[in-house]
Amino acid sequence: MSLLIFYYFLVQIILINNKGSSGEINKLKRENLKVLFFINLIHGMGVGMFNVVYQPYVLEITNSIMITGVLITLGAFIQFIPMPLVGKFSDRIGRRKLMLISMPFYVLGLISLIFSNSNTLILLILGIVFYYLGFIMNNLSTLIFISENSNSSKGLMYGLILFSFFGGTIGGSTFVLLGGALDSRIFFGLFIGILIIEGFINITFLSDKLIFKRHSNLKLIDMSDSQEGIWRKIMRNPKSKNILIFFTLDLFIYNIGLSIYSAGLRDFYFITREQLALITIVFNVTNVIFQIPGGHVADKIGKKKSLILSQFFGISFFIINILAYYIWAGGFTAFLFPALLFSHIPFALSVCTFIPSQQMSLTNLDETRKGESYGIAGLMRGIGFLPTGYIGGFLIENVHYVAPLFISFFGIFFEIWYLSKYFHD
Repeated sequence: MSLLIFYYFLVQIILINNKGSSGEINKLKRENLKVLFFINLIHGMGVGMFNVVYQPYVLEITNSIMITGVLITLGAFIQFIPMPLVGKFSDRIGRRKLMLISMPFYVLGLISLIFSNSNTLILLILGIVFYYLGFIMNNLSTLIFISENSNSSKGLMYGLILFSFFGGTIGGSTFVLLGGALDSRIFFGLFIGILIIEGFINITFLSDKLIFKRHSNLKLIDMSDSQEGIWRKIMRNPKSKNILIFFTLDLFIYNIGLSIYSAGLRDFYFITREQLALITIVFNVTNVIFQIPGGHVADKIGKKKSLILSQFFGISFFIINILAYYIWAGGFTAFLFPALLFSHIPFALSVCTFIPSQQMSLTNLDETRKGESYGIAGLMRGIGFLPTGYIGGFLIENVHYVAPLFISFFGIFFEIWYLSKYFHD
């Protein structure tokens, strides 16, 4: 209860500074951000449960780290490939409506996962497809909705909403930790209940009637007009092109080591689901503490410096994981789990200093078609993400567990060079 009271007053203090030119619109924006704050808090609870149990659940059904990597890649394919179309659809019907449309997809995905087993892999595949379709519709519309409701200090606003999201994930991860004897399907069912509550809150309290400028004349499948035009517009602008290249490169490099990280811990070290939940809690607590300062840092020092700072925290995460393996292999097994826990502190700091700058960059590629341009950016990043699950699984099974970690570690230095040379605020 005290945490919720703290959240409320924090929201009130920060949103007072979110000035706008119109009193009525400004009031509506403040109310929307407060509602989004609460929606992200409870959504984070569901995601917190899902993220802890998802990869081990898939591994349990497939009994293969390679197949698990392929299915994780399928999830990535669904997350990114449809993004330009989803973004255009968002521009056409509005962010709030797209959030509502995402709910049935989420629910169908989770129901399919609940009923899947080793003899019904088709249900597992359908579950992944529907879940991530819901994810991309919800995530894209929420991020742009935050941007449209933020007049100034956008980094701080993203930090605030992500603060609530990661606060919720702590609750979800803690519930998995305490419910160690429960079947993973129970947590999927609880997430469905949370999604129903989210839908009710959206219908009752969110509004975009004074904010969203509709583009109802957009043709969703017509590639000859706006979409191709925005592609050319983005790629002919050196700043926008470099933004896309960097964030695509970043996703590729990091996710070689991270795409099946949880499944790898379970398969290689025999880390339990409860230990994975504790790792997630440490990660999310650090996120909650530093997410708002991370957004403030992005506003103060600029996106480029904030992103470079993020890369150094990322390097720390991979160094600790690599060292943990060699110390564990040397016989000091008691060192492993504390090292894995500690490594997620710099990992969370990397996220806190990365996401606000990322979202400020990607939600403003085109002012008139925010959804479509963000979707195009997502497609480009998805191309970078798609092979990572397969690469990670192949390297773990055929080379060594730490091979993907080494590739990500050295790749980050290339990212820092690219940021320093080509990325501009």
